[in-house]
Amino acid sequence: MDKLSDTVYWLFGAIASITAWIVKRLFGRIDMLEERVDDIERTQLTKEDLDSSLEPIRDTNTMILTHLLEHRRTEYGPNKIKTKEIKDE
Repeated sequence: MDKLSDTVYWLFGAIASITAWIVKRLFGRIDMLEERVDDIERTQLTKEDLDSSLEPIRDTNTMILTHLLEHRRTEYGPNKIKTKEIKDE
């Protein structure tokens, strides 16, 4: 009878240990996933943030394009040819 009760105690202990290990792994993964979501939410940009951060770059690109177009007008006046023309002769 003692041997039977020892086996039952050992079996309950093993089941409790396995259950505790599974619960620990399950909640450990949930905690890890929550941390990952928190990290992503901390670094995620919204459309408004992106638009406001890109505004200086757009201004710079507009300024460069305006300068290049004005320079092109002065470089290619009304009497100058933009491309080399190939004549059929």
